[in-house]
Amino acid sequence: MTTHVFTAQDASGRQCRIQVNRADGAQDPHGAAAAPTYVLEDGSHVRRIDNDTFQIIGTGAYVTRVAD
Repeated sequence: MTTHVFTAQDASGRQCRIQVNRADGAQDPHGAAAAPTYVLEDGSHVRRIDNDTFQIIGTGAYVTRVAD
């Protein structure tokens, strides 16, 4: 598994770290590469909206990726 971590922030400026987990070589039931999962440092699951925008599933809050 490959892991990558980056910083994001919400509208109030509060920053958080998002961990991207990629299962190397894993495939979905149709044979396509398995999608990465996104998780906050506290374990909350995150949904990717676009390249720089993510939604925290438990709260519905949006965060935007920022340069480290």
